[in-house]
Amino acid sequence: MQKLKDRLGRSGISAGLLLTLLMIVVMALIVNVVKGVNFFSINNLLNVARNYSMIAIAAMGQTFVIITGGLDLSVSAVMATSNVIAATYMTSNGLILPVMLLSLLMAALVGLLNGLLVTKRNVPPFICTLGTAIVVNGLRMIWTNGMPRGAIPDGLKGLCTSNLFNFIPNLFVIFVIIAVFYWVLLGKTGFGRRLYVVGNNPAVADLSGLKREKIIITAYIISAMSAAFVGILIGGYTGIADNWAGKGYDLDSVAFAVLGGAVIGGGSGTIQGTILGGFILLMITNLALLASLPLESQLIIKGFVIVVALGISGRKK
Repeated sequence: MQKLKDRLGRSGISAGLLLTLLMIVVMALIVNVVKGVNFFSINNLLNVARNYSMIAIAAMGQTFVIITGGLDLSVSAVMATSNVIAATYMTSNGLILPVMLLSLLMAALVGLLNGLLVTKRNVPPFICTLGTAIVVNGLRMIWTNGMPRGAIPDGLKGLCTSNLFNFIPNLFVIFVIIAVFYWVLLGKTGFGRRLYVVGNNPAVADLSGLKREKIIITAYIISAMSAAFVGILIGGYTGIADNWAGKGYDLDSVAFAVLGGAVIGGGSGTIQGTILGGFILLMITNLALLASLPLESQLIIKGFVIVVALGISGRKK
């Protein structure tokens, strides 16, 4: 048993997380028997995979910020703005890549602003990113007059709505590619190791000669660019411009990371943990939907899970 715990610890996944997943699977089987709905049906799993993939990409970006001891509540604002930029300027398939780069540049500037405010002006991350989100939302509303216009080109819609081998959603394939990249970046590179040092003990990081401010700023840029990329994917999946695309993804991304073992306050968190924690949360909300619970009940369940996860995170710190 101890060897198993040691292996799980090295993998970045706790035994408690796997036990929780097992309990949710048992719950899914009970819902299937009592309500006659099957979570494990092919159609439901494909729908879950598509929705999960987009939130999980944003959550993986959020994980970098949380490890530094920060928090990014501007995720949804960046996501919606990226979505509107895509719908406004992607007038043809030939403009997909240039406009995507424009959206990512916008996100990088927002992440840079967040990082500078946190590191140079010592603004608390919660206040800083919340304020940035309000500003970005306000600027977008002024720009669109509250009614975004435009259309997503067929090339992007086809990419985001079709399946690989007529079975695996392309969105899930994109998620896997990004997950592998982030896993390598966080767990196998010097940048990842420095990120943990900064989150665990800023004073030690400074004494070690690490460029702490630069590392924190980079984490906020990664989070913002991840959100912007998701905003583009949402546009491709829905085919429309939406001023509130990704609404609620800011807190969802935090919940994914915290459920996966990231600690609010910094120094802890893994990509694989975020992936598993996010799947648990999405599975719970999907089961509530399949069980035909009212929307209010679904929100209560989701909020309860998030509060419990944050409480556990606080005790760990």
